[in-house]
Amino acid sequence: MTSWGGNRQYAQPKKVQEGVSFFQTTENDFCSNTNHFFLAYATAVKNSSSLYVHDVPNTVGQTFPLFQTILKDNSTIKYLKEIPPNSTPLDVRNLSLQSLSPMNFQTIKRMARDLFFYNGDAQEKIMSRIRGAGLERTVFDVGLHIHSPDKKLIPKYVDALRTFSRRLGKPKLSVFVMTDNIYLFDELKSVSPSEWTFTTLASRTSPSLGKTDVFYDFLTDLHVLQNTPNLVVSYSHSVGRFLYLTSRFQHTTDSIISLDVQQWSLP
Repeated sequence: MTSWGGNRQYAQPKKVQEGVSFFQTTENDFCSNTNHFFLAYATAVKNSSSLYVHDVPNTVGQTFPLFQTILKDNSTIKYLKEIPPNSTPLDVRNLSLQSLSPMNFQTIKRMARDLFFYNGDAQEKIMSRIRGAGLERTVFDVGLHIHSPDKKLIPKYVDALRTFSRRLGKPKLSVFVMTDNIYLFDELKSVSPSEWTFTTLASRTSPSLGKTDVFYDFLTDLHVLQNTPNLVVSYSHSVGRFLYLTSRFQHTTDSIISLDVQQWSLP
């Protein structure tokens, strides 16, 4: 999402009244947090109100401001350094796409671009990883997300790639793979046609990376897939749902294949 970048400026915490309702991050995965965060944000925009956000703790750490660290300032968002007395977290179970009616998807997607607009520091961390992998000028034919529980779905991934090969008229596909398991990458490659080329940023070794480095590696994977015109994902997974929402492309059933749930939704 480097095209969504900007200059890094932390929002200055402001004194707020007691008893506010606020969005609270959790220690669930990043995309679960972002999907709920977006719905809370879109609801606030629809209601012409501010969204108070307390973004620690989270999946990266107990003191790492998950959104304030990576996103450009947004006038709707009011970050809380501390939770005011008598305040309550939003019940994310009450957030859904239905509550945004009658917004159309183009409006919802534009709001997602406004929200998930990386600041300059986050953008540079992502691009330094892209440059390090020599991918700054590379556009892949297809991108896919595969994680450890998906081992049994590998034949379905191959079938989906064959579908794209036919649709695109390209016997020689270039494929980017976002994965948390390098051995799944190896297995996928081993059962695929030899004329397909596969690339991943997943490491074959086990470097001692801190959670912050792992987080920016994850954002880099997302960036590559957000800029890839054809995707294979699972809508049952938070990553698949986030990618459909934030992709540079307006995906249709011809350009994105979900291996399980066929209807996209949030959260």
